[in-house]
Amino acid sequence: MANVAVLVSDERIQYDGLFDLGELYKHAYNWLVWRKFDVNEKKYSEKSKGPVKDITIEWDIIKIIDEYSEYSMAIKWELRGIGDVDVKKDSGTAKMQKGEVSIWISASVKTDRQEFWTQNAFMSFMRTFYDRYLYRSTYEKLRGDMWKTAMSFKEEMKSFLNLYRY
Repeated sequence: MANVAVLVSDERIQYDGLFDLGELYKHAYNWLVWRKFDVNEKKYSEKSKGPVKDITIEWDIIKIIDEYSEYSMAIKWELRGIGDVDVKKDSGTAKMQKGEVSIWISASVKTDRQEFWTQNAFMSFMRTFYDRYLYRSTYEKLRGDMWKTAMSFKEEMKSFLNLYRY
């Protein structure tokens, strides 16, 4: 069985106000792809309640580091009471959305991702030796890098949403 170290668990971003949903979605996706993550949208649901809607999106995000390790993130979006609003811009009007945005971020590092080292007791012993003595410094570096990436994503999304505050 692979070893999973959870580094960030349900870090939350909360925003209530005006925003551009298409730009927010595209910015988050591009930010992750630019850092070589594979983004898989596992769930998208939309419920209309008259002129407003509730949207739930779940992403599974993976980045393979080497044959032994991978980064993974889970991002869950909950958008509540989203309605379209016309906003005056310099040259005219633009359509934006207004409502509540909540984003939860979880991040982890997984080792023995192919489960090669769990085939029998000897291989399991060798994995323990490898993890403890040979791979330790690399593993600690990977943990630090993944934590920084998750926190950078959180700060980037908070900054992007705060661009719409007037």
